[in-house]
Amino acid sequence: MNTIQRSKTIDLNGRRWELRKLSPIVGSFIWQRLMGACFKAQESIAHDEIKMDSATAEAAAKATPEERLRTLCGIAFMHLSLDDFTFTQNSCMKAISRYEMMGESEQPIPIMTSDGSWAAHELEDNPFLVTKLTVEALVFSLASFLSEGA
Repeated sequence: MNTIQRSKTIDLNGRRWELRKLSPIVGSFIWQRLMGACFKAQESIAHDEIKMDSATAEAAAKATPEERLRTLCGIAFMHLSLDDFTFTQNSCMKAISRYEMMGESEQPIPIMTSDGSWAAHELEDNPFLVTKLTVEALVFSLASFLSEGA
């Protein structure tokens, strides 16, 4: 029986962050929204006959599920409605903690409260970091959708 990794620690922008898995309901809902947004993106460029050169096609074929999902997010985010993007980002932020020193040890502290307000106030003014954290949370929770045998 395979055990599911429920959390993961990453280093980003000089800080340590704990990512927790999205619930199956939230994760699968977001997956469907991302796929729908990618379909919209494909429809909008279909008439342009964009062709991939062989080197790009080979690199895409060798990409890990995590790399493919990061690319997918970059495309999908441009085609999500504001409501879907807000839901996705807030769901991800609620699944992330930042490590803080508490006494003599580091402890993960949630960056967003359950009501959607920021507990890590410096993120309010850093959309680039919030987007990077959103993508990494999605990669952690959803990359298995792109894995063989998933």
